Amino acid sequence: MKVEAILHRIAAGEQRAFAELVDLYQRPLFGFLGRLGLGQAQAEELAQETFLRAWTQLHTYEPARAQFGTWLFTIARNLACNALQRAPLRREIQDVDLPEQACEQVGPAVAMERTQQNARLQSALRQLPMADRSVLALVYVHELGLADVARIEGNSLAAIKTRLHRARHRLRELLQTDIESETSHE
Repeated sequence: MKVEAILHRIAAGEQRAFAELVDLYQRPLFGFLGRLGLGQAQAEELAQETFLRAWTQLHTYEPARAQFGTWLFTIARNLACNALQRAPLRREIQDVDLPEQACEQVGPAVAMERTQQNARLQSALRQLPMADRSVLALVYVHELGLADVARIEGNSLAAIKTRLHRARHRLRELLQTDIESETSHE
């Protein structure tokens, strides 16, 4: 409801209302781009480009076809695909810094284990093709329904179900291989 009200205000000529859309979607969009394998600077740049394109193309948005967020994430995904095709994917693992409070609450051993698990997961995700990372991020991180994911990805619902199944299977294999290689080195 809130998004529709903001869109109505923009349509009525209140251009500053677009800043509210940016506030609503900036963090989820930035997180989505990061999970696709983009570094922080590139994700920030593509998020800005996404909002710029959304602003200039807002007249093409059709609420009957998709929710605003779905439309916005489609723009971001297309920009990310183009960026990743132009430049080789950087396989850098982002450092995970737990706040000191979290370390104190769970203890240093648990905090270290969580950090290691997150690093393994990030490494495994970066080994997946971008299309697999995209489907996993949209479903599990952004909790979109499969129909919305199908719209964003430009696939049928059946194709998304198949891709999601294969992506989960491949991720599971990569994580298992990582765990096995880790235990063989001990």
